Amino acid sequence: MNNPKFKPIMKSSMKALLITFLILFFSCQNDIENNGNVTVVEKGLRIIWDETSIVNVATEGFYPRLRVLSSGEYLIAYESPQGDIMLKKSQDGIQWEDLGMAYSSFDYTNPENGTLVKVRATNPELIELDNGDVLLATNLRPTQDGVYPFSIAVKRSFDKGITWGEPDILYQGGNRFDNGCWEPSFLALPNGDIQLYFANETPYPDSHDQQISVLYSKDQGVTWSSGFKTVSYRAQFRDGMPVAVHDDIHIYVAIEDNVSGQFKPYIVKNAINESWDSPVSGSDENRYNTLKDPLPDYVYAGAPYLIKTSGGYYVMSYQSTGDRADNWELATMEVVISDTPSNFRNPSRPFKVPLNREAKWNSLTDLGNDQIAALSTTNFQSSQVGIWMVKGKIVND
Repeated sequence: MNNPKFKPIMKSSMKALLITFLILFFSCQNDIENNGNVTVVEKGLRIIWDETSIVNVATEGFYPRLRVLSSGEYLIAYESPQGDIMLKKSQDGIQWEDLGMAYSSFDYTNPENGTLVKVRATNPELIELDNGDVLLATNLRPTQDGVYPFSIAVKRSFDKGITWGEPDILYQGGNRFDNGCWEPSFLALPNGDIQLYFANETPYPDSHDQQISVLYSKDQGVTWSSGFKTVSYRAQFRDGMPVAVHDDIHIYVAIEDNVSGQFKPYIVKNAINESWDSPVSGSDENRYNTLKDPLPDYVYAGAPYLIKTSGGYYVMSYQSTGDRADNWELATMEVVISDTPSNFRNPSRPFKVPLNREAKWNSLTDLGNDQIAALSTTNFQSSQVGIWMVKGKIVND
């Protein structure tokens, strides 16, 4: 309103009114949803999100992971702001019962120098085994470098998440934030073997490189392989956040790959009977961009999560800055779908997230009958970041 040409023709009251209007208009723009380049698809393979099913599972928390148990109950794990793994259970996905803490943060004193550090339990993942037991994996993260190693741990429940046994530390990485291990996730193979994937930068203490590693159990998680196998590694880059599915012949692991500068969702694959005997390199044909319509290099699209539904569809989420601010902290959840583990298409956004808010560390769950659930760490309806869930219907016409 400093343009001189307006001054001769405006009375002071009109100027004040217009200034007030413009201030309100531009401030409100930050709260307007931007669907970006996501176009609502009206035909073909797509997901229709049911906004009436949106539920706030927890008023605060991060990194939600949901499993539908053989009993039909919903079991969700998430990370609290205090660094504890919390659990809730539901019969219908609407009303949730608090099961309390599954894995608590703890204090550790280094015996060599007496340094005390708090170790947080983060990045929970769940799997129900064939025998009905439930395993919980977590990433132990010290809050100070040089004292306690970043680690991957597992707990077991014999009663569907009500109580938990003692933790089993499966892998210990470096004790620095730039040399740790991260983001465990399970896969059950057709022969009953259990795999545990995680991101691992410990093998590269003198660089920022990171690989995907995997541990094995042949006895329902009672014992695990003493060492890891390398699943994938692109030299000078950071493969991260693995989530795996299989089609009885191949294993497909969704990862984030930053070869373009910003992270994008990729898949690395391997035959089940080859069992990752040869890691997937950066130039390997078994590594590929998952999207039918690739995103521009400048768009961040990290933290992928992949599921294969009982109806045979592949659904993947990631957190995207597409047509939003370039600040990845304000990314939003985007979901794509395919009838094969490639050429994912028809992106949709389960939550209407304003440009100045976020929906991150997301996950998906198959609910059966071509229904899925999307879960997010988001503040799209409030100033508090919490755990939200919405149901979607897969349509293919």
